[in-house]
Amino acid sequence: MRFILILILLGCMTSSVKSYYNMALRMQYNIIKDAILNDSKMPIIYVNKNYYPVDIKNKFLSAEHIYPQSLLNIKQSNDMHNIIKTINTLNVNRSNYRFRDDYDKRDKNWVELEYNNYVNHKNKLFVPNNDSRGFISRAILYMYREYKCNPKKIIDIEILKKWYYNFSPTHEEIYHNMVVKRIQNKNNIFISNYNKKNKGIKKIIDSLPL
Repeated sequence: MRFILILILLGCMTSSVKSYYNMALRMQYNIIKDAILNDSKMPIIYVNKNYYPVDIKNKFLSAEHIYPQSLLNIKQSNDMHNIIKTINTLNVNRSNYRFRDDYDKRDKNWVELEYNNYVNHKNKLFVPNNDSRGFISRAILYMYREYKCNPKKIIDIEILKKWYYNFSPTHEEIYHNMVVKRIQNKNNIFISNYNKKNKGIKKIIDSLPL
C-alpha cells in the first residue's frame, strides 16, 4: 500500500514538473512572439532589405535560430540574440544546414529560393543573401563567446570572419540588439562594439577554432 502511495505521489510530482515546464515554454514563446515576431522594426533574416516590410505583409513568419536549435540546450535555444524572424518557408528550407558563401552553378542539387537565397538539400548547405550575412556572423560569434558553441559545426571560420568584417550592423540589427538587451540584460558586443580595429573583438575572433 505504501509503495502504491509513493508511486502516486511520484506521478503527481512528474505531472507538476511537466506542467510547469510546458507553462515556461509557452511564456518564452509569448516573449519571443511579442519582442521579435510582432515588432515591425525587427529585422527579417533571408529577406533583402529593399523588400520588407511591404513585400512580406501576407507572409507567415516564424522564429529562426541562426545557430541551429537542434544543437543547443534549452537555455541556449531561448537566447534571443540567436533568434530572428524570417518567412517560414525560408526557415524550413534552411533547416539546420551549414552556411556557405557561394554555390556551384554546375551542381543541379542547388535550388534558388526567394530573395537570392540558395539551398542544397542533398548536402545540407544553405547560401544566404548578402543582406543577411552580417547578422548571421554576429549571432554565431555571440553564441561562441557566450556558450562556447563551436562555429565550425555550421560555417567555415574564414567565411565567418569575412562576413563579420564585410557586412557592418544595420539599423535593424542594432535595434534587435537593443530590444533583446532590455529583455535579457545581455548585450551582443559584436554589434554594439563593432569596429574592425577593436582589439577585444579581434582577440575573440582570432581565438576561433581552426
